[in-house]
Amino acid sequence: MVLLVPLITVFMVKLSHARTHSLRYFRLGVSDPGHGVPEFISVGYVDSHPITTYDSVTRQKEPRAPWMAENLAPDHWERYTQLLRGWQQMFKVELRRLQRHYNHSEPPLVRISRKEFFPGITTLFCRAHGFYPPEISMIWKKNGEELVQEVDYGDILPSGDGTYQTWVSVELDPQSRDIYSCHVEHCGLHVVLQGHQESESILLVMKAVFGAIVLTIVLAGVGFLAWRRRPREQNGVVYPSTRIHECSSPS
Repeated sequence: MVLLVPLITVFMVKLSHARTHSLRYFRLGVSDPGHGVPEFISVGYVDSHPITTYDSVTRQKEPRAPWMAENLAPDHWERYTQLLRGWQQMFKVELRRLQRHYNHSEPPLVRISRKEFFPGITTLFCRAHGFYPPEISMIWKKNGEELVQEVDYGDILPSGDGTYQTWVSVELDPQSRDIYSCHVEHCGLHVVLQGHQESESILLVMKAVFGAIVLTIVLAGVGFLAWRRRPREQNGVVYPSTRIHECSSPS
């Protein structure tokens, strides 16, 4: 990608009541100059007539109108040559900064959440944040088919740290068992997250069953430890459990 940084300076001079003249300077920096194209160019005009030129090849400010060469001393050309060399270096630095900025990208962080705004109406949100540049594609699919009419799209907004954020949402049928997936594409990166639709009653039953299983495992573990640590019984006499150490008898 070739970046151009133009700069135009305009001065208006009124020499008489009948006519006004303009003095304009055009400066242009090119990030990737080709054959015959200088990296930096500066041209001065009075009205539409060129009067001075400078480029990164000659590195000299030169007159383009005879009256300019006749009326300005050599130190003028040397002084402005040094000034334009400074402009040339500044354009180079700014072009590099712009190249780093536009070549830089941050992938999106994507997550799915669900919210019930009204009884029986559940909405799935797919949110992306922390991405740059701001161009991003986000769609919802139901059972593998793209949804269009049922989807709401949020604006792509700046996050305040140089990145952007946005969202897409879709309303769910509480009675269905459809599978929804959010597809995000950004700078060649493709992210897919699935949100499985389940009714709230099914979710509550699943949580209760899971809790019962966990409780059963905990109680079984406690019972097993208690059984291992029980006192031993021989011939009707109860002995506490002891640890046997093997020792060698003295010779």
